Amino acid sequence: MKSKLVIIVLAVMAAAFVYLKIKPVVQPNVIIIGDTVVTVEIADTPVSRAQGLSGRDSLPADQGMYFPLEQSARHSFWMKDMRFPLDIIWIREGKIVDISENVPYPAGDQPPATVQPKEPADAVLEVNAGFTERHGLKIGDEIRMTGGNP
Repeated sequence: MKSKLVIIVLAVMAAAFVYLKIKPVVQPNVIIIGDTVVTVEIADTPVSRAQGLSGRDSLPADQGMYFPLEQSARHSFWMKDMRFPLDIIWIREGKIVDISENVPYPAGDQPPATVQPKEPADAVLEVNAGFTERHGLKIGDEIRMTGGNP
């Protein structure tokens, strides 16, 4: 009986080892700006870009949504169906080119706010309002991304 139990335990351990060896480890997508680390969801399809953070009640303090864009331009973003204010960080070639701080969500019957950068951008990072001030982020800061699917 004891030898059967040992064989079963060894078989389970071997199966677990094989599973972990062949299963890719998915690292979270992380954006690093100086000493600031932000775990991000990536909105890289037309549907995910249109949805963005709309309809959510909140966003954890150290998280955001990253929008890689097809081309560098003065894209417009709006706050349709948003329930909390955002800082919108405009990025081009891995550097912050503009910051739209504390963009309000629509209250009552107000139309949603629309924002656009002063400079062309090829990516956007949305974070909670006050994030950029709290972390001292500024135009010219370099941004790099790590993690993600292999």
